[in-house]
Amino acid sequence: MLDYLIEPWSWGAWMWRAMLASVLAAIPLAVLGVFLYLRRMSLVADALAHVALLGIVVAFLVTGSLEGPVMLAGATVVGLVAAISIETLARRPNVRADAAIGIVFTVLFAAGIILVSTSVHDAHIDTQCVLFGNPLAISDRALWMLGGVAPAVVLMVVFFYRWLSVSTFDPILAASIGIPVTLVHYGVMTAVSITTVASFETVGSILAIALMIVPAATAHLLANRLSTMLLVAVGHAVISAVVGVYVSIWVNASTAGAIVVVGGVLYALAFIFAPHGLLRRSLQRRSYRAEALPQSASAIAQKSA
Repeated sequence: MLDYLIEPWSWGAWMWRAMLASVLAAIPLAVLGVFLYLRRMSLVADALAHVALLGIVVAFLVTGSLEGPVMLAGATVVGLVAAISIETLARRPNVRADAAIGIVFTVLFAAGIILVSTSVHDAHIDTQCVLFGNPLAISDRALWMLGGVAPAVVLMVVFFYRWLSVSTFDPILAASIGIPVTLVHYGVMTAVSITTVASFETVGSILAIALMIVPAATAHLLANRLSTMLLVAVGHAVISAVVGVYVSIWVNASTAGAIVVVGGVLYALAFIFAPHGLLRRSLQRRSYRAEALPQSASAIAQKSA
């Protein structure tokens, strides 16, 4: 077993690059996912992850460059446009919030696909990589981008932790004590767009949403405090990334897909064995029935007598 863990590290630099990229992508996505999950904005994260493709393409058409800062700027602008559009539509009395998300992200995502297929033939935009990622073949540019974005997101959460926590649980209270709730909201949206773009070559736009929501959902099952939720989500993300890379090598499968599947297995284990999980609830129901049945039988016997 030990050989299976050590041997891949002797096969070349791609192993440590894939492991580093996966961990650097998983941590900021998990941290941001906790706030999105608690704000009930999981579908908004899905939308921002998809519309980032349009931002990258538009940025390339305007500047002719695919450098990291250009892609991040394009995805940020389009992500903010998408977030504002979703909120504007959702405020209309005849448009449901989930419908607003579905309309905005599908239209913008489809526009990105059309532009990729019709207007950027000379650009080296690998749509397969953008959609699904591949950390085993990650470029130096993407690795450096993750190396800058991941610590920046974590530091942002540390510095603005009080603003984020209060505005997440009670926006009205946050506004009453002077916290700029709207600025915090769009700051989170911007961080989601930037982190998603930085993670494209690692997990892709489609699977990035899984790395945001699954660790947060697992942490919600295991922790009651926000700080503990963040630590559990980061632990879930790191374990999923490390084990997922190994699993993909052992079974010769998609690394991003393996990372997400491992995360799903961890969530299933938490769902069953958490303090308020399926197993405990089942045992409690069985115990309650065992106590209730003799009492019911005794009451029936007394009535019969």
